[in-house]
Amino acid sequence: MASDLPVPAQGLARFRLLHRNIGPLANFVPTKRWRKGEQVDVLLLQGFGTGPLTVQPLARTLSTDHGLECCVPRLGGLFGYLQTREVRTAGQRLADFLRSLPIGQRPWLIGHSIGGIIARDAVQRGGAAARVAGVVTLGAPHQGTPAVIGGLFLGLGFLSRAPWQMLPWARTIRTLNELPWPDDVPLTAIVSNSDLLCPPRFGSVPFADGRQIRNQQHDGLGHTEMLRCPEIARYIAGLVTDSVD
Repeated sequence: MASDLPVPAQGLARFRLLHRNIGPLANFVPTKRWRKGEQVDVLLLQGFGTGPLTVQPLARTLSTDHGLECCVPRLGGLFGYLQTREVRTAGQRLADFLRSLPIGQRPWLIGHSIGGIIARDAVQRGGAAARVAGVVTLGAPHQGTPAVIGGLFLGLGFLSRAPWQMLPWARTIRTLNELPWPDDVPLTAIVSNSDLLCPPRFGSVPFADGRQIRNQQHDGLGHTEMLRCPEIARYIAGLVTDSVD
């Protein structure tokens, strides 16, 4: 059905929809900020094809408003900073990074989109569970996502194997969902019905028990918009600080 909006308004609406789900162009440029400090409370992992600036709004809020020390680990990828590593490679690099932290440090992992799957890989296959206090994912394709098919048509499958691994029937997704999750590491998957790239059906953890492993829906937020939402930041900060208390 045709829209009643005038053409300029339609264009603005499409731009807003794109911005809410893909984000600003700054998501794709490099930065030297948010490197590892002496104390790390939270590690943030950006989504496919994006750089560290994607998670900077969330990192800034967690740091400034909630006093949490944040870091975005460098896992390699295109140009050295865009997340294009396949899950197993990035997960192992994340596990190695966690083991490089001082003994006693157990940060939370906050993974956006494929970053959430990389966090799971480090915990479930990388042997890093003992170095992780908890995991929160935002719009992560725990059951794959059909949206990646559009990306494959655009040629992203030639750029990296990672998009192939996010298909709903991909072996990577099936393997992680068949492996056990450690009893002492809480896992929360945050989803939104306005997320066009990873709707709640695909962003929910299939083995959630409603206690240690939970699916949490925050409606009205686009795929990258979740990273810029103060309410989401407060919710994550509450999970982190409650675990410390």
